[in-house]
Amino acid sequence: MKQVTVCRAEGDGWACARSSDQFRLTRELCMGHYRQTQKGKPFTALGPGRSPAPRRGCLFAGCDRALIARGLCNGHYQQDIAGKPLAPLRRRRSIGSLETALAQGMTDCLACGEVKPVGEFSTDQVSGYPRAYCKACNAERVRLSHYNLTRDFVDQLWAYQGKRCAICESTEVVGTRAFHIDHDHACCKGRRSCGACVRGLVCSNCNAYGLAWYEALPSHLRTYDVLNRYVTRPPAQQYRDAAKGGPGPRPADVTFPQGGPSVW
Repeated sequence: MKQVTVCRAEGDGWACARSSDQFRLTRELCMGHYRQTQKGKPFTALGPGRSPAPRRGCLFAGCDRALIARGLCNGHYQQDIAGKPLAPLRRRRSIGSLETALAQGMTDCLACGEVKPVGEFSTDQVSGYPRAYCKACNAERVRLSHYNLTRDFVDQLWAYQGKRCAICESTEVVGTRAFHIDHDHACCKGRRSCGACVRGLVCSNCNAYGLAWYEALPSHLRTYDVLNRYVTRPPAQQYRDAAKGGPGPRPADVTFPQGGPSVW
């Protein structure tokens, strides 16, 4: 059951009785008292106000957000008009629950769901609050965006490779360096990739000292069969072909433990 909170504004002989089940609260204040704080005015008693009509929830199963059109909340409505299948939305953090957690020096990450010390989150320069994602999850989101990939695709590709480097087949992380996402630089220069030219997951040695050196050689000197097989028929291409019904293990035959890889 959703917890009902009451506006925290009070004064000499009065206290605001507007509650979250009837009025929208921002930073534990009703809109009238929140606007007084924005204008730098002291709290003054407000009238009883008019209770809004009960808000109906979104028609998407399990979503309790207020609807705006077609019986859907704003997030699911945007998915619908974009022609995308309806999917669960990212969880939101209320200001009240966030401030309560911050008072204890902890907050939760919307990606991994873990409650962590505030120091493990970067600070949003606009709101001054910790960001919604911890530093580790945010770094992963940025990395995936550079390669235009989803976490699910990388998880499945890693399992498709047998949870090992696609070139040397090593399963060990070298020092603190994780496995790298490799893409064809002839297609997309720099770190960013269109996603379609991603070739596989390789260890740091193969990426830095193998591929970088080998692809810089003239074509007549590229005689190393292992690297030639990788470049010509990379595992990401094999995985995509298998997903479309081509030869090789099907993606459904490849599973990965809950939580995904910890090495890339």
